[in-house]
Amino acid sequence: MTRKIRIPALLAVGAVAVSMISACGGKSDNGNTANPSESAKGSPTASSAPSGSSSASASPSAEAKKDITLQFWTISLSPNFDDYINGRIRKFEDENPGVKVKWTDLPYDAMENKLLTSIAGGNAPDVVNLNTGMTMTLAGKNALVDMNKEATEEQRSIYFESLYNSAKLGDSVYAFPWYYGLNAFIYNKEIYEKAGLDPNKPPTTWEELKQQAITIKEKTGKYGFVPTYNPPADLYFSGVPMISEDKKKMIINTPEALEWVKWNKELYDQKIVPKESLSADANYATDKYQSGQIATLTTGAAFLSRVKTNAKKVYDNTLVAKMPAMKTGKYHAGLMNLVVPSASKNHKEAIALANFMTNDESQLEFCKIVNILPSTKKAAADPFFSQAGDDPESKTKIITAEEAANAQDFTLGVKDEGKILEPLWKNWQKMLLGQMTPEQYLSESEAAAQKLLDEVNAAGG
Repeated sequence: MTRKIRIPALLAVGAVAVSMISACGGKSDNGNTANPSESAKGSPTASSAPSGSSSASASPSAEAKKDITLQFWTISLSPNFDDYINGRIRKFEDENPGVKVKWTDLPYDAMENKLLTSIAGGNAPDVVNLNTGMTMTLAGKNALVDMNKEATEEQRSIYFESLYNSAKLGDSVYAFPWYYGLNAFIYNKEIYEKAGLDPNKPPTTWEELKQQAITIKEKTGKYGFVPTYNPPADLYFSGVPMISEDKKKMIINTPEALEWVKWNKELYDQKIVPKESLSADANYATDKYQSGQIATLTTGAAFLSRVKTNAKKVYDNTLVAKMPAMKTGKYHAGLMNLVVPSASKNHKEAIALANFMTNDESQLEFCKIVNILPSTKKAAADPFFSQAGDDPESKTKIITAEEAANAQDFTLGVKDEGKILEPLWKNWQKMLLGQMTPEQYLSESEAAAQKLLDEVNAAGG
């Protein structure tokens, strides 16, 4: 089954995050990850730092060893962001005499294998851009530096705590959070009015969304929305623990989980959502929205700009609201991170570079180039995110920035979590197609995931 979900690496911040992957072991991320490549607004230009921001805390200058070259690897940022990345590198080098940075950009699909090969060959890069799933996989192999041990409190304190802890394993944290995307609720005013719904009353809960979708289908023949399935993350944000605090027991088969699974099953069985969405790619919902075939879209400003370009009439009828609330009150952020491999020979300088590239100044400048969100508290509070126009893209930017304080990436916090969560993905399609009941889906997926977790723990995970 195609795992569409949000985008991490600036591929499109709704897609940004590249549709790329989410933080779930390389699975797609529900549409809100960030990959700037697809959402670039133009060539990067320097912008002012947020008030009071400084890159000094990221600088090892006085104590830096001379003639160091740091290898910095990113995912899918070149050529769209060459000016921005090279500009930040120059500033870091200016502030750290004797330290040079060599930047290498890789396709998403190539990053993990190339990184593991380089580490095994004794040629590990110093700073690497990974999503949370990849980060946790490598952390489980003891391949990354623990920022809680080796970074300073000043370096660690600039980030939203929930985002910083997305890469937490036990008492250790293995990454500095970088950029990500969040979704807004985007809907077609004309379709709402034709269905007899009040466009000024968008849904605030998923149950309200379901009831509005039923009305839209009955009155207009169009679909209300297209689900972007991500079973592990959806269950977690619905209030399902997923795993015990000691990381030894999977907790999936709960009343909250059954409620969520049945909710989705009913939508599918009653044809309230399009059946082809089960295997559609990440562009499916956007294409259907801009062609006027569905009433709503859950995405970020990046995909909305595509609607503006391709379907101006639909764009002009577009309204924007906050996403309907999940039970936890959290919003799923498809996060991209910067990590330092343990095999780097320059931990202090590498940590400084990773912190510099993700500090307030760097992130705010990046956000002014592409529709992504910053993981630092000061950058997120900048007026850039609250003082915008009245058009749908501007409203989307404001709304997603407001959601940032409650943003969190999903992770089990164990090694090999992608493998452990695989039964939830594998069985989801079977459940929707009627090959197993919702109850069987949860019980069998939990048992299979538990078996895999036991194997990981027995192997020293």
